[in-house]
Amino acid sequence: MGGTIGIIVDISLNSLVLSGVFLIVAIGLNIIYGLSRIMNMGHGALYAVGAYTGYTLVATGFNYFVALVIAPIIVGGIGLLIERTIIAPMRKRSMVYTLILTYGLMFFLDGMIKYVWGNKPCFIDLPAFMQGTLSILGTQYPIFRLVTLFLIAGIMGGLMLFLNKTKVGLILRASSTIPEMVSCLGINMSYVHMGAFVLGCIMAAMAGIIAGPLTTIDPLMGSEMLISSFVVIVIGGLGSLRGAVLAALLIGFVQTLAEFFITDLAMVIVYVLMAVILAFMPRGILGEGKFE
Repeated sequence: MGGTIGIIVDISLNSLVLSGVFLIVAIGLNIIYGLSRIMNMGHGALYAVGAYTGYTLVATGFNYFVALVIAPIIVGGIGLLIERTIIAPMRKRSMVYTLILTYGLMFFLDGMIKYVWGNKPCFIDLPAFMQGTLSILGTQYPIFRLVTLFLIAGIMGGLMLFLNKTKVGLILRASSTIPEMVSCLGINMSYVHMGAFVLGCIMAAMAGIIAGPLTTIDPLMGSEMLISSFVVIVIGGLGSLRGAVLAALLIGFVQTLAEFFITDLAMVIVYVLMAVILAFMPRGILGEGKFE
């Protein structure tokens, strides 16, 4: 009986951790799409850049939590450069142009990652207090995964407070639904789009450094996460933040459960689930999806 409870605890906590990482990446992608109608194909690469930047900061002596603050700022600066030089000139054109451009950006960033850090896997060294395990209902669970859960909860709580309680957050929310009215109020929509893109990049970087201790940091991690985040936002509905939360929890649980029992078919089951949901709910599980 104790062993069964331990397995349930392991699966439940692991699914929450995986869901949280999916959610942070997907929310960033959704914010960019919801405000700018841009599907950023380079989002996964920015996630990987965040992980590698965090690794480099920790390796050079910075505390892990300090790196968790600095790395997203650095990636946010990269996102600002990308938005000003690549995205902004194409904003008035069809979404296909930015789709192709960001697809090329993905390959460019992947190449830069290999050039700077190489193909060798990297691992983030954790603070001493995050190493070891903690006994929870008969199972020894890694402390760093529990800390990761609190970090994810803190990031999402901070994001919700920012979007709901600050003037900038309210402008971003209004711009996603009634951009014409926001523009009529004298607010420069170019700055809104720029801010949304940078915020999305910061979210991707945060997820990258959080996922660093959970998985191996390698050049392929961005492509893998991009696919998973697309699954989340498609199931949740393009542009729907509430849908993304539910979809991330669902996908995290299904994938963790599938990997535990039938490892080789885990992602197949996730894709089948996506196909079934799309067949009956093409605008996502809450019906809030937005399409061009």
